Amino acid sequence: MKNIFKFLVCGLVAVMLFSCEKDEDQAIASLKSNANLSADKTSIVLTKPNATQNAIKYSWSNPDYGVNLAITNQLQFAVQGTNFATPKTIDLAAGTKQISYTVEELNAILLGLALTPDVASNVQIRLKSTLGTSVTYSNIINLTATPYALISYMYAPGAYQGWNPPTANTLVSANSNGIYIGFINFTAGNLAFKITPQTNWNNSYGTNSQFNSSTNTIPVIYNGGGDIVAPGIGYYQATIDTNANTLKMIPYQMSLIGSATPGGNWSTDIDMVWDNTLLKWKATATFLSGEFKFRLNHDWNQTNWGGSGGVASTSGANIAITAGVHTVLFDPYNLNYSIQ
Repeated sequence: MKNIFKFLVCGLVAVMLFSCEKDEDQAIASLKSNANLSADKTSIVLTKPNATQNAIKYSWSNPDYGVNLAITNQLQFAVQGTNFATPKTIDLAAGTKQISYTVEELNAILLGLALTPDVASNVQIRLKSTLGTSVTYSNIINLTATPYALISYMYAPGAYQGWNPPTANTLVSANSNGIYIGFINFTAGNLAFKITPQTNWNNSYGTNSQFNSSTNTIPVIYNGGGDIVAPGIGYYQATIDTNANTLKMIPYQMSLIGSATPGGNWSTDIDMVWDNTLLKWKATATFLSGEFKFRLNHDWNQTNWGGSGGVASTSGANIAITAGVHTVLFDPYNLNYSIQ
């Protein structure tokens, strides 16, 4: 009987100790104050000549839980009035209490918010702090900022060109908003590739997913995942969104068709090839005297372009051309063309 009583007492003491420990953990994790964020500027006009200069510095204190805890911080940028519905989020290194951005770096963040270049816009910034499943936010900092237009590039080294970043096809972001578009011709057995921010292997995007018949968009992982595998052979347009970390790929064969192409009756396409040096579609052929248009995937149900004066448009008229050998160029980023 005494032994039973001893066991009961020990069990009660253990429960009380466990309860105390849980109470103590809860006390330790009790939030005393949110993080505090500050900046050394509230207004800034960014210009390309000053790209390497320091633009702005943010400093912060972590949320206070009464003890030292491993807190994960992120800086969030959002257009004023959006209530941070779709913020641009920047991961911050553990243990840091401040971060500085150059003009070029801040400009990229602002363009990632789809701000209009050369126009002052109001942006809000806050610190997001995570401790386990608990998420807290700092005070909000306001910034009036004017970004500038800037083209930026990424690259797609893969089996189709020998996995060599310096010679890989280029993906272009016309206004550095984090969305890059490029064109790649994949051959049989050479469908694997990755995407790199620079012409080297220092950093890259891979994936743990693959394309299939039901989806043309997959998630990508920065400095993670395996090779990306193109959906098939032939030309594809690759669009990587570094804001959402997704990659979209669709078949994309540009061609010329019209009374000036062989056959002379709008029935025979001249396929164009992608010139990765000019970043334009290109075709050299013997033309008849007549007219032509640019069209996608040999299909009038897909996008086609006419134009005049070198400006291409989906509502443009047929383009006239004289008989003879000509080189025709089409710029998909700026929607212009030339006949040489």
